[in-house]
Amino acid sequence: MDQNNPEQNELPEIPEKTPGFRAYLSKPVAIAALTVALAASICLIIALMVSDSPDKNASLQVAETEAVAASPAPLYEEPMEDDIDDKVKLIDLSLINTLKAAKISMSDLRLEDVSLKKHQGHDYHFQQLSFPVSGDKKKFIANVQKALESTALNASMHEVAADSWIISINGVPTHKFSILTPKVKAQKPAPVKLDPNAPKIAIIIDDMGEDLRLAKGLAALDAKITFSIWPNSSHAKKTIAIARNSGNEIMIHLPMEPKGYPKINPGKDALLINMDAESIREKTLVAIAKVPGATGLNNHMGSRFTEFYTGMKVVMNQLNKRHLFFLDSRTTPKSAGRKAAAKAGVTFYERNIFLDNVKDVGAIKYQLSKTAKIARKRGQAIAIGHPNHETLKAIRQWVAENRGKIRVVPVSSLRPKI
Repeated sequence: MDQNNPEQNELPEIPEKTPGFRAYLSKPVAIAALTVALAASICLIIALMVSDSPDKNASLQVAETEAVAASPAPLYEEPMEDDIDDKVKLIDLSLINTLKAAKISMSDLRLEDVSLKKHQGHDYHFQQLSFPVSGDKKKFIANVQKALESTALNASMHEVAADSWIISINGVPTHKFSILTPKVKAQKPAPVKLDPNAPKIAIIIDDMGEDLRLAKGLAALDAKITFSIWPNSSHAKKTIAIARNSGNEIMIHLPMEPKGYPKINPGKDALLINMDAESIREKTLVAIAKVPGATGLNNHMGSRFTEFYTGMKVVMNQLNKRHLFFLDSRTTPKSAGRKAAAKAGVTFYERNIFLDNVKDVGAIKYQLSKTAKIARKRGQAIAIGHPNHETLKAIRQWVAENRGKIRVVPVSSLRPKI
């Protein structure tokens, strides 16, 4: 049922004045059928009345439970072969689930450090964690080992010091965690201190333009999320209006060819490496025209096209003429985005973290904590998420828990990547 179409919400009228209706009612089977139909109609009326009841939080609650999409759910990101950081996120989730099962609060989980490392040309984040365990430590470690085995990632764990372990994937160290002695919590929580010099993060939500209720939920957050909008999305104009009215930055999310093309389809009007310069120029300009008010552009998929320096130069020349920045989503470590942007004089940014490859609220909040840790080390960081309800819920919770400690800002207010 399309809730935006009032005609579909109307109940059919019973044709009491139709000739032969009384004769129809004289038949026992017909009476039984009509009774069932009337009962169903009454139930539908009650359901509609309940669904229309006022609720001051309705817009946010609906945003987490319903979607208004005119087309089937799109493929948000191309699968990345042998991407170790995706495997790291699965280990993150297994650790989070083990902590939850041990009734260890996520507020007690401390992300001590995050370091960017490389393995076979792929970036990944080595993390150092600590948390208290009040119960049987041996049992907890056994549960961690069991959870790692369930990931089927060839993950191993070994103790490197007292109460300190290293987790590796295929022999590559990815996590170090330490078990702390539980502390007695203070009776009153410490007051929130607003830090005017708190580090900045930008949170971009890609693939916007299909789910209006989720767009409204993101716009209602106590943080300025950047909307990256598909030019050909079903509700691009309405999504642009929602972002403008709420003061959220707008970007263009331009489809580009992935390495799995054509099996993996980036969508209509994507930039392809077999296109000539004029075709690339025209498609780029059409995309820009469909998202008025945008301050920049980032790639949707594009692991193959962003490595295509000649094509990327054409894109950058158009961005330069219209004073738009380019944010590289970094779907390949061999992207030519930075080189092409520098050649064309385009302001360049680069994604640090993907938030929701694992669609779990706890895992997404943990990815946000990684982003914040990177920002504290470098002064700023950029995270990219996608329009799903777990991401909306995670951002809402994380922003509330970290108020005053971090600033969520538009991408354009960050220092460009040099």
